[in-house]
Amino acid sequence: MIVDVRTYTAKPGQLGAWLKFYEEQAWQLQLKYLKTCLGFYTVDIGTINRAVHVWEYADTGARERMRGEMEKDPAWEPFRTKSGSFFAAQENRVMKPVPFWPKMQAAAEGPFGIVDKRTYMAVPGKLGEFYKIYEAEGLATQTRHLGRCLGFYQSEIGAQHQIVHFWAYKDVADRDRRRIAMAADPAWQAYLVKSAPLFTHQESEVMKPVPFWKGLDAR
Repeated sequence: MIVDVRTYTAKPGQLGAWLKFYEEQAWQLQLKYLKTCLGFYTVDIGTINRAVHVWEYADTGARERMRGEMEKDPAWEPFRTKSGSFFAAQENRVMKPVPFWPKMQAAAEGPFGIVDKRTYMAVPGKLGEFYKIYEAEGLATQTRHLGRCLGFYQSEIGAQHQIVHFWAYKDVADRDRRRIAMAADPAWQAYLVKSAPLFTHQESEVMKPVPFWKGLDAR
């Protein structure tokens, strides 16, 4: 399985207009062809005027086939032509689950208010070492404190040596409470001593689901 993480940065003042246009003209069309949307968000804290959407595929071949069929639909070309005028930049990354991701899928279901998207750039050649340390010393502590991980991926096509993980919370206060408790946990502090030197840069964006994405049932 792979995911296509697509990040679209709108021109100032244009994101709301694009989301309305997209919902009316393209959302159902994309679901028809691409099938599984794992998340569709706007950034609330971080780089503003930005939408992030995540699509799941069986493999890169399925992605190419499904997107190719969508491109042939007569309704897609006029949408895509007009859609580009809303944006200052668009990018995508094809990613795959990290080795331990299936163990992290929380049983919790239902709606959530925000998602913390965390992007970490590793020292080249150190991701394998990070995985071993995290799975042995960090995973259980983090999931116990933070609760619901929506996805944990590593770069496959695009910028390399990166991991992206998504954590769902009720709201910002819930996120802050959980992360403060985790930071105070001696087990987490000991884990950070070993893991922090393996990364060159770390980023976080707090995002909100768009109204038309109905959670993980949007497939």
